[in-house]
Amino acid sequence: MKSILQDIKSGNKASFREFFEDFYPILCSFAFKFLRSKDKSEDVAQESLVKYWERRGDFDDMKSVKNFLYVTTRNQCLNMLKQSKRNEDLEQLKTMESESFLKETFLDQETFHMVQKAISELPHRQREIIELTLKGIRNPQIALQLNITENTVKTTKRNAFKKLREVLKENYYLLLMM
Repeated sequence: MKSILQDIKSGNKASFREFFEDFYPILCSFAFKFLRSKDKSEDVAQESLVKYWERRGDFDDMKSVKNFLYVTTRNQCLNMLKQSKRNEDLEQLKTMESESFLKETFLDQETFHMVQKAISELPHRQREIIELTLKGIRNPQIALQLNITENTVKTTKRNAFKKLREVLKENYYLLLMM
């Protein structure tokens, strides 16, 4: 079975579309940490993915693709900030240019992706309740919104967290930080 990266490397647009849909929201979130603009972040994320498509033949593994996407996205964001007259704090820009900021932000994004993937694999009702919980909605409001009892919400949430604990194993604590 060929990997998605091999398919992309051979020019398979459907595989790239699947890859794009998976990584676009992650890169948007990453860019937003720099730009604080949804529209600009979306543009940068899209540009980074297009650059990957244009250079797809240069990559053989997911790690190198991810590194390329994060570094490209970061560099585009920094270039936008440098060109912007809104940039009041040059010290903040220096912090963002640092490798430690990139690594920390990269880990945040990878963690987010890992947890989101685990949540997406939950059964529909469990996924729905966990997503509402992560938005900060409390059990009584979830019950009202989904037209179920509060006890059903609690039980479903408990079962969902149990499954997430199993899937994420030693990384379960990451869910608490979201």
